[in-house]
Amino acid sequence: MGYLDAIQNITIADIKLDLMRTAYDNDEALLNKFDPRIVIIWSAIFVIVPWFFYEPEPLFAMLIAALLLAYLSQTSIYLLVLLIWGSLSNIGFIVILSSVVYWWQGGPGGLRGAVVDNSVALLPFTMKLTVISVVSLAAFSAMSPKKLAKGLLSLGVPRPFTFAIAYGYRMVPVLVEEYHDLVNSLRLRNKAPEKSGLLRWRYYLYLLKLSIKAFYPMAFNVAKRSRVTVEAMETQGFSHSLGNEASRELRLGDLQILPRDVTFMLVSLLFVVVVSVFL
Repeated sequence: MGYLDAIQNITIADIKLDLMRTAYDNDEALLNKFDPRIVIIWSAIFVIVPWFFYEPEPLFAMLIAALLLAYLSQTSIYLLVLLIWGSLSNIGFIVILSSVVYWWQGGPGGLRGAVVDNSVALLPFTMKLTVISVVSLAAFSAMSPKKLAKGLLSLGVPRPFTFAIAYGYRMVPVLVEEYHDLVNSLRLRNKAPEKSGLLRWRYYLYLLKLSIKAFYPMAFNVAKRSRVTVEAMETQGFSHSLGNEASRELRLGDLQILPRDVTFMLVSLLFVVVVSVFL
């Protein structure tokens, strides 16, 4: 019951606070202390590495290491749980569907045996996807938007694209705040159902309707906010600075690969070698 109570006590304010910390306050995160170019290259390597392993033991070791790294990088627990739940639910749906089809066609072993066999067969694939997802989430949510944009820009990504990423990071907490305010205003002007029904389905349907109604005003407000932002940036000469080499050098002047960055990369590669040899 403790876990159920904890889930039920989660509020929108907790989610907003966690997103604000992810978008603005990552100075103490482990991966945010390294050079962003090293972190981006490291994440690209470890998106590919799990596909070279087929046994569950090394993949399990990588998963534990990825979760530990995500914890040290102060990754949002809500995003992490949502990511893992999405991976498990997708694979679970595939297992159930394939098992039912196998049993329906008269395969030996029955439905339970088909579920067990398919689960064991898909376990390495599931762990690969989970490792890749956790590593990507830890890398790109731990770095501040400014450092991430600089790292991508230094690797040759066009500056408008890097700005869009940084702007999107900054806008997520604002959008959540605005969406929450719109839902609350609609709740004040609408009456909740007097009887919630079995498993409170009427109340959840009421919240779903309010959430859909709040989406369209939020989209309109985002369009107005984006227009104001673009006009302000054009006033400050943003378009002119896109092709200005001096502006690019000024933005990337503080990037520097230190010995700790090289050590982090070498330790990560050594971990992969140890896992591949001993597991």
